[in-house]
Amino acid sequence: MPAEILQVSYAQPLREFLAHFYNKINIVSFEKLVFPNIQQEVVLLLCEKNNTNSHLIEHLELRNAKELEKLDLSKLKSPKKKIDFKSNKWTFYFLEQEEIDFLERLQTEKKFKQFGEFAKVEVGITTGSNPFFTVPLSTVRFYNLEKYAKPLVGRSVQVPSAIFTNEDWNKNRDKEARTHFLSFPKISDLNGSNGARDYILWGEEQKINEGYKCSIRDEWQIVPSQRISEALFIRRNNKYPKLIINEAEAFTTDTMHRVNIKPNINLKSLTASYYNSLSLAFSEICGRSHGGGVLELMPNEVEKILLPYHENNLDLLPLIDKMIRQKKDISDILKITNQKILKDNFGLNHYEIELADNIWKKLSNRRLSRGK
Repeated sequence: MPAEILQVSYAQPLREFLAHFYNKINIVSFEKLVFPNIQQEVVLLLCEKNNTNSHLIEHLELRNAKELEKLDLSKLKSPKKKIDFKSNKWTFYFLEQEEIDFLERLQTEKKFKQFGEFAKVEVGITTGSNPFFTVPLSTVRFYNLEKYAKPLVGRSVQVPSAIFTNEDWNKNRDKEARTHFLSFPKISDLNGSNGARDYILWGEEQKINEGYKCSIRDEWQIVPSQRISEALFIRRNNKYPKLIINEAEAFTTDTMHRVNIKPNINLKSLTASYYNSLSLAFSEICGRSHGGGVLELMPNEVEKILLPYHENNLDLLPLIDKMIRQKKDISDILKITNQKILKDNFGLNHYEIELADNIWKKLSNRRLSRGK
């Protein structure tokens, strides 16, 4: 079956049914793509029902489908891990029982709250046609659209660090990146803006107005949900997902999520608190991977990430920002941040921090290996 069965939200009812109906479940995954001509990871799913009250699950990983011939069948007969009916994703079972027990204990003790208790996460602006509504400076100047052009950050490569500044935005603009979001009013309010009228007319010639998202609007050129957020969370990620302070007050499309903090929460503290091994481990558990090793998180999945929030973590933000800008490996950053965020503020010992770090590395390396 497609490996998505292990993680996508729309398969959750199926996972719940299988977990309750069957007593033994084995997931056999493969390091190499079984069908190399498609970018779709598959798993072999083996389920057995018997007359016991136990519900056990096991994950076995083979190099390729050829290794099925040498698979020790006794392993399939005796899965070891107890199914956690509270866990809604089966990527959980890529871990060892000790690692699973550690994560379950943290969730049960509620020492760490979820991201959603500190901030609200929502999708970015759905324009209906990013190539039309998000444009470089040259297009703004050609059509005299300055009146309607708002600062935009539209791609993860445009965000070099944990803080997106005006200087960052200016650099992107000067490189002719799509750094302007076109916020048009009603046609009747354009008045003497002939350039805007010409650009909108050109869009109609290209049939932009006939696309579904545009066609259902009262006036197709008016994009809804034009809100700027305090922070950004990148939707699709490579090595790790970033949480970024939106200092430049830029709009963003649905390539990023908008994050707004709740009352009495410090934005800088929240952002710094995210950069630790435990939160990154939960980003892998809560998200889903796609072909090419991409990690995607939707807003409700971001809100489930465990976050060791503490106000004094804001002291770490300048260092985090500087090291990311210098393209330091995230592991080097975590060696510093884990000490204050997890040990000093929340009392995790060295072994527990190593456990969290190894969980993150195991899940992220497994995902990234599929992209090679």
